[in-house]
Amino acid sequence: MKARMLMTSRKVLVEEGIYHITQRAPGKEVIFVEETDYLRFLKLLKESSKKFSLDIFCFSLLSNHLHILLRTKQRNLDKAMKFLFQSYAQFFNKKYERKGHVFCGVYRASFCLDESYLIVASLYIHLNPYKAGLTKNIFEYKWFSLQPYIKPIKSSLLNVGFILDILDSDRGEARRIYKGLIQGSRLLNYENILENKRAIKTFYKEFTSWLKKGALKMFSKRKNPFYSYFELEKKIEEIKEGDLKLNSPESKEGIRYIIKQLKSRGYTIYEIANILRIGRTTLYRLVQN
Repeated sequence: MKARMLMTSRKVLVEEGIYHITQRAPGKEVIFVEETDYLRFLKLLKESSKKFSLDIFCFSLLSNHLHILLRTKQRNLDKAMKFLFQSYAQFFNKKYERKGHVFCGVYRASFCLDESYLIVASLYIHLNPYKAGLTKNIFEYKWFSLQPYIKPIKSSLLNVGFILDILDSDRGEARRIYKGLIQGSRLLNYENILENKRAIKTFYKEFTSWLKKGALKMFSKRKNPFYSYFELEKKIEEIKEGDLKLNSPESKEGIRYIIKQLKSRGYTIYEIANILRIGRTTLYRLVQN
């Protein structure tokens, strides 16, 4: 399954859409000068989430740019971002007695179309401070949302369950997996999305290649049989490549379980047949038996 992400000059606005938002300061200017600036922005982000019914999945705030991963429940992304960025710009200009633009034009929004891109986008966002050289220990940066993804910390701003539940039905296990993904993927090639719009697609390719080379061993201590998204993807690739045959009861049972997992995630029989490259007749026979 390929990651599907759409970034265009004309934003795709839907009622229930997931977006990776990026915004930056013009030139060599900064958005945040001191701690109270970061705190004010987070306060406004929380206000925006309540006012416009947004789910905030994760964020990363750096001195000259920022990332936010969120979900809308109405067709109101432009209004929400206008409120957020204009409110902060007014605060910033008043505080520092300055005039002019705080942000470099209109924000960018990448429309997320599937779970794999959602997970990779969250990893990309959380890796940003480390890759920018702002911290030697990725887990110690202050102005991002990683901690609730690796520790049982409650947050009134974030919805961490949506992404963690994709990785595992057990929340503790999901956090262990996410931490392992962060630790491993920090060594991958990482480009700046502000300079290259295809940066996350490149990162995704690096990431999936890393998984196929054995990174999935980190899932070996799982306490339940629920497939993580990436385990499921690996099994699907094995079926496509012919590594799992339909000539043994064990293989058939394994494929039935994969079909069940895909159905539970909303895929139709027709879509599952295409994903697994199995004829629909064969698929129906497997499901019925």
